[in-house]
Amino acid sequence: MNQVWVVILAKLRIARHEIAGVRNESKLKVSVITVAALLLWLGAFIFFRQGFRWIMLFGGRGGADFNFGDLLMSRLLSILTLAIFLLLIFSNILVAFSTMYRSREVVYLLQGPIRYDHFFYARFFECVAFSSWSLAFLGSPLMLAYGLVTEASPMFFVASLAFFIPLIIIPACIGAIAAMVLVYVFPRLNLRALVALAALAVFLFFLYIRHVLRGTQLSEDTILPVFLEATGRTQSWALPSHWASTGVLAAARYQFQESLFWFLLLVSTALVSLMFAAWIAQRIFFPGFSYLAGQDKQRIRPLHKGLLNRMERWLAFVPNPMHALTVKDVKLFWRDPTQWSQFVIFFGIMAIYIANLRNTSRHYEDEMWRSWIACLNVGSVTLILATLTSRFVFPLVSLEGRRFWIIGLAPLTFRNLVWQKFWLSVTTTSLFTIGLAVLSAHMLRLEPVYFWMTVYSVTIANFGLAGLAVGLGALYPNFKEDNPARIVSGLGGTLNLLVSVGYISVVVAAQTFVLQYRAIGRIANPEWFRYALSGAVAVGAAATLLCVAMPMYFGLRNLRDMEY
Repeated sequence: MNQVWVVILAKLRIARHEIAGVRNESKLKVSVITVAALLLWLGAFIFFRQGFRWIMLFGGRGGADFNFGDLLMSRLLSILTLAIFLLLIFSNILVAFSTMYRSREVVYLLQGPIRYDHFFYARFFECVAFSSWSLAFLGSPLMLAYGLVTEASPMFFVASLAFFIPLIIIPACIGAIAAMVLVYVFPRLNLRALVALAALAVFLFFLYIRHVLRGTQLSEDTILPVFLEATGRTQSWALPSHWASTGVLAAARYQFQESLFWFLLLVSTALVSLMFAAWIAQRIFFPGFSYLAGQDKQRIRPLHKGLLNRMERWLAFVPNPMHALTVKDVKLFWRDPTQWSQFVIFFGIMAIYIANLRNTSRHYEDEMWRSWIACLNVGSVTLILATLTSRFVFPLVSLEGRRFWIIGLAPLTFRNLVWQKFWLSVTTTSLFTIGLAVLSAHMLRLEPVYFWMTVYSVTIANFGLAGLAVGLGALYPNFKEDNPARIVSGLGGTLNLLVSVGYISVVVAAQTFVLQYRAIGRIANPEWFRYALSGAVAVGAAATLLCVAMPMYFGLRNLRDMEY
């Protein structure tokens, strides 16, 4: 295992140097990111604390023998833990593929005297750190708020830290095994078999979603049985997430023997999973890696044939050099499985969201609740859009890589380059998000004012979020990295995500304030409502213009002043 420690220590040394290099970064950027991160953490803590307090008050507190609030909170912890567990599996599939197969370091490591299982261990711990740091950042305010609201003992917080490591290792092992199996199997399938399997998987997925999300109209008589039945599925004995939540709650009640049992069960499962994943890597990693590398050399398509070449003809109306840059960006995106596979996952999230919109209760007939749901719908769609732009649009400038100087020698200005990325983002994301906004508003049967405010907010968000992603991507480029996931996880990507969330908050809050005041009767005069709604529209337009103009200006100026 000395080989593993050598690689890990080298990675730690690199990480230490990168952290020390922060002092060479712009003080303004570091200050803005630090303040924004602290505000985000504090905002998440306040949001979770207020939400948990409402749940406790909804369930009733006091000296009653049965406290529905306590039942709600314990089941809610199981649901949150299971959701985190499933999200970590998907995240680790993508991270394992990019870290174990697409990183430049892999070729150099495989040329050394290192066993494949040792190579897996070395890269695995990097995958865990890379996929779980955001969970630690956003999960800490959640657990802190949960413990404070439920008045848990100090052992609750100790147990939360202790259960965290084995809980994230198990989904990381599952994700790594899935990534290795997919790489080993899929390149050997022909195109027809691959398309058939993908279509079958999508069909089965939608059947499952249709079955699970088949709505039940809730009422006072049915809410408790439906709640117990739905949340009882998260407490299966076979789910490691249930072991973690049960062990943490047992520690909070000072039931140390029960908590220790669940902890040891979780740790032993994590170790066995890690050993099994290494055993799989010893047998199928290199054959899959070798075959995948060989496939790259066989991607030869005759001119004017194939979907991508047809797309080049469809974009003939785009003038050069914008046309050449757009075709190049689309082809690079399509040829990288880590990119389009995440795009498919986003489509899955959208499908789940759309499929669940029909599940409404009788409370939806109230004007106030319809107003809330309409505004929350805007927030959901724009947050999905912010995730798309942060993940796929922000790295576009950086992905030009070390050959960026070639663009400087081409008959192309940096202004053309930056605005090409901007319009590519706006055009691509608008095709999905505006359609999603119209479909969701139609399924919710929104009134005209809510319908058009939904479409308007999502439309301007495409411009504002694209301006932020492209502008900040040009302001803080990373030409030394070819992995989009690592580019996004840097300081510039973090700043882009935080500012994007702030921009969405302004747009959604402006219209929510006006529409809610109208729903509860605070704005009864129709003329006043028109003025207030016009103000909300103006606020959204001004915030969008600011988010497009400033980042694009400073990003373009940075590219002009940079030495290559």
